[in-house]
Amino acid sequence: MVDIIGFGEAMLRLSPKNFERIEFANEFDIKVGGTEVNFCIALKRLGYNTGWISKLTDNLLGKRIENEIKRWGVDTSQIIWTKKYRVGIYFYERGSYPRPSKIIYDRKNSAICYIENEEINWNYLQNAKLFHTTGITLALSNNCFNVALECLKFMKNLKKITSFDINYRSKLWNIEEAKKYIEKILPFIDILFCSEQDLQLLFGNKDIEIICDNLLSKYDNEIIVITRRSEKSIAIDKNKKKYYGIGFKPDLVDRIGAGDAFDAGFIHGYLKNKIELGLQYGEAMAALKFSVPGDFAIITEEEIENCLKMEKLKGILR
Repeated sequence: MVDIIGFGEAMLRLSPKNFERIEFANEFDIKVGGTEVNFCIALKRLGYNTGWISKLTDNLLGKRIENEIKRWGVDTSQIIWTKKYRVGIYFYERGSYPRPSKIIYDRKNSAICYIENEEINWNYLQNAKLFHTTGITLALSNNCFNVALECLKFMKNLKKITSFDINYRSKLWNIEEAKKYIEKILPFIDILFCSEQDLQLLFGNKDIEIICDNLLSKYDNEIIVITRRSEKSIAIDKNKKKYYGIGFKPDLVDRIGAGDAFDAGFIHGYLKNKIELGLQYGEAMAALKFSVPGDFAIITEEEIENCLKMEKLKGILR
């Protein structure tokens, strides 16, 4: 039995070594990543039983992905295997200021795009406490959107916790499409994660408090959690009460997966019924993830606590 379920795609990540350019690289480092599986691995490291639902091509590349996820203890029994389609890949060229990092996606027609509601094990969902997915998954195909919507409805009807990160990606869909589909799932979301930038892009107002008031009134979400890069994160609950994080300015080794680490950290605090602690855990996990190569937040709770102690102490000494 699992506590927390993530639904989405995992891909192979290919990166040139030593900040090299893709067009001149002779070697690529191979890692596995995907926003919902990053989330599941982060929470597994914090002591939760987590499971991942997806659809993968039954070949050596698909098995490479499964083996990496299993390595970190996430349950992969609900992977739907198919001999058709393909495994998604993305290329990540790491830059350093002023040269930005770049991502090239090669994921069209990956297996998850063809997932069907009939392939989901609904008994598996029924036994979990929380279901999580993101806007990235919604954007992949109509099939992905339909499955995500049905899973969210199913869990909401059972009074389980649902969480969703907007995670807007302009390479997957435009703002109008994203808003149209996200608004369809918002009535079934308890915890809505979003960056300040995504919130303003999709809902067209620079005042995030006004946006949140409108969303909470319209969709009756439990809480909206807003990340603001190195500034203090904010959470606003359905009673319009506001909570604030600490704010971190971490050094950068690898930024990919930091948002997923934040979501996992917040859920950890939220499940302890401590929203403010959730913001602090989320910020600390995201900051620590910046120091870890690859997509996964391979972090312990002790490291999170030490990170928070150091940041609070630094605040006192200023």
